[in-house]
Amino acid sequence: MAPPAALQNAKRYTLAALAATLAVAAVVTVASVVLRPARVTFSVARTGFRRTPGGGLRLNLTLAADNRSRHAAVAYRSMFVDVGNSTAAPPQGSWVRATVAAPMPLRQPGRSVVAVAATVDLVGAALAAAFTGNMTASLAVMLTAQARFRVGVAWTRLYDIKVSCGPVSFFPAPPGGGGGGAATLPVYCV
Repeated sequence: MAPPAALQNAKRYTLAALAATLAVAAVVTVASVVLRPARVTFSVARTGFRRTPGGGLRLNLTLAADNRSRHAAVAYRSMFVDVGNSTAAPPQGSWVRATVAAPMPLRQPGRSVVAVAATVDLVGAALAAAFTGNMTASLAVMLTAQARFRVGVAWTRLYDIKVSCGPVSFFPAPPGGGGGGAATLPVYCV
């Protein structure tokens, strides 16, 4: 049997090891909660179109990125917007890459909304008519981005973000109220 002094030291070391483990677990838990990415929601805030020379169309849209976090800022490294002529899930049909007007990296502080403008040029009357269903079809919008989140002085790893929005209409409703037509904006992305 171990002497009483050695037994007391063993108990103290065991309790000290358990207390240290508990403290480390608490620090890791707090750090993971504080450094988790912000919840950013995306929506299509505005849409429109204009005719271009040669019978083509320019589709204009504005995406809104809403960072509701009090603590986390967002730095978008890249952002791509695609417009598709099918609102089916999973994405089908034809997709056209939009030109994003915002320079990258795009920084967004906490509790703010950032508007990102994008345009799609459909060159030629035949392509414009086929892609848009003679300006009666609702379209789908897909946003793909890479972003880091900052909490205080700490930056998270790079996150991939991919959301789809739809159905989105760029055209006014035809006379008589049948098909197509402007959907209620904003259209929220999932």
